[in-house]
Amino acid sequence: MDLTVIQYNFVATLAEADGLAIADNAGASFMAASVVVKLRDILNDDVMKAVFMPLMNTKVGFLTDKPGYDRKTGEVKPTYPVSVVRDAIIDAAFIGLLPTGNQFNIISERMYPTKEGFTHLLKKLGVKYFITKTPLPDNSPNCANINCKVAYEYQNEKNSFNINIPVKKDAYSSLDQTMGKAERKAKKALYEYLTGCDLGDADEQSSAPDEQTGSAVEGKKEQMRQRDILENKAPKLL
Repeated sequence: MDLTVIQYNFVATLAEADGLAIADNAGASFMAASVVVKLRDILNDDVMKAVFMPLMNTKVGFLTDKPGYDRKTGEVKPTYPVSVVRDAIIDAAFIGLLPTGNQFNIISERMYPTKEGFTHLLKKLGVKYFITKTPLPDNSPNCANINCKVAYEYQNEKNSFNINIPVKKDAYSSLDQTMGKAERKAKKALYEYLTGCDLGDADEQSSAPDEQTGSAVEGKKEQMRQRDILENKAPKLL
């Protein structure tokens, strides 16, 4: 397996996929099918396991809602298989996102562009923008309301708009977290407005990606061993 050749082919095919994102003709569907076939061939199981699977559940790569452990017990759990991760990388490629820098998450087996992802996409478009975020009175303990004023300059056009954004929260949500989620939705709204694309969103019932990385699995296991020692119990084998 020559990773240098594979890397070259991957980068070249990503460029093809990215170009199709702005294509508006019937022939693009045939080209898109060809690009998917190429990516599936490049991202075979061996390449996925050697290069991309180690990026899963790391902020260097991308986060998922299956971090590899149970947050309550520390028990090691399965992460997403190669097939799901490969599909997410291919979906991301068609809107110009990379499997690095936390540009997308995988939630409920679907690719989900992040705040960092929309920042990357807006930068590629050459958009200059500024987002002012103002918290509004909450209507519910489970929902924060943030008003975002988005001022932008794009292709010699200067404009702005306001959007009120509801953000789910719980007793552990910080203001920074809710502001960050609102900022993501504001950037998403700006990107979709400028491009005319509707990228959809994660299922409202799906879980958020866990902020912990894969290395946290061992940390959780060690915490549980220490707890058992303090309680004079035999260490559990997880």
